[in-house]
Amino acid sequence: MSQLGTLYLYELKKILKRKMTWIAFAGVVLAMLFSCVEVLMNNYVLTDAQTGESVRYSAYERAMDRQARAEEFNGRMIDDTLLREMQAAYADVQLREQEREADISGASGSSVMMIQVPEEEAEAQSLARQRGRYEAIYNYVRGIAGNEDVHTVDSDAFYGKREQMIRDYEQTLRLTEGEKEYWRRQEARTPYAFYWDMGPSMALASFKMMLALTALMIGMILSGVFADEHMRKTDQLVLCGRYGRGTLYLAKLLAAMTLALLGTLLVGGITMLCFGVLYGYEKNWNADLQIYLEASPFALTMGEGILILTALLLLAAVLHSILALVLSCLTRNGVASMSLVMVYTLGTLFIHVPQRLRVLSQCLDLLPARAVCASAFYDARLVGGGGHYLTFWQAGMLLYPALSLALALLGALLYRRWQISGR
Repeated sequence: MSQLGTLYLYELKKILKRKMTWIAFAGVVLAMLFSCVEVLMNNYVLTDAQTGESVRYSAYERAMDRQARAEEFNGRMIDDTLLREMQAAYADVQLREQEREADISGASGSSVMMIQVPEEEAEAQSLARQRGRYEAIYNYVRGIAGNEDVHTVDSDAFYGKREQMIRDYEQTLRLTEGEKEYWRRQEARTPYAFYWDMGPSMALASFKMMLALTALMIGMILSGVFADEHMRKTDQLVLCGRYGRGTLYLAKLLAAMTLALLGTLLVGGITMLCFGVLYGYEKNWNADLQIYLEASPFALTMGEGILILTALLLLAAVLHSILALVLSCLTRNGVASMSLVMVYTLGTLFIHVPQRLRVLSQCLDLLPARAVCASAFYDARLVGGGGHYLTFWQAGMLLYPALSLALALLGALLYRRWQISGR
């Protein structure tokens, strides 16, 4: 085996033997598992208004019941036919809303509206079942059309309102004319099909937490790689050896990147597996992203969105591992380097820059903690100009490797020149 291979395996073994490595990994895995199932730990009580009988059921049972009803419409185009069916099922809800409005306006005595609401229990139950069947369609359309128009909107008006949501957000983001023209050519197709998106949507929503936790895990695991050697003064012996500088630094770098990637893959794999077992992906993996993010301009499916964020998450893991090494070499203190990684991760999550400061705001939002999340698919700001643009995820695919390389070169300079100085 080559010297690099021997040193690489030795550095892997050193990191894996540290208790902090296993504590950090176990903590992150448990935190992600809890986030996957905690929404299902609640219980609900449903009371029959006529009999007074109470029925207790779990959040998971409720979710499975809603999923069973909604999946009946998987693949149905959101068109006039589906909208009319949904509106017919919710006709009694519309009548009750009109009745309330009439009661409010009836105080003037100008007119009286007579509303017939079914009084027979059998008919009421039949209408309730119909509403339950179309509940997912109703909630989705209402989220775009609004409470008032959901009962009357047709497909043209529905997609027109969604288009207006995108245009309004373009104004908020202060897009240039070139960017607007780019999205006119790239926008998602309409009409699109409805899918029950619980599995993929929860997977997409989990990426922000996965990024934050894996960044903290990497900081805890790798903060002592150089700092411990400096504190124990063993680096003076190591650097006197034949392979004490360039080869050893490369071995440490490769070991850190390997563990960061493996740890992130395991955490991400466990999270995706949990949502897949609980809700499934096979029936909605190819659903349009707009089923989850209504105003997103990206012409992607939910499965493509998950794969893109997974790739960015792995690239971010490499970047964070090299950052942790550089900080360990620079500070020569494990606690200080770990604290700096935490400050960087949490700071980029919570710092807010007004969008009117376009360049500064976009630079912040391109950092992993802001870009590796589902909400980034709302961000229509582009990188480039002159008709040649990159979306946030395309820019990230290029930016994160470039930053990783720059940090690796900086770390090599620090290690070769200043690792044993400052005693």
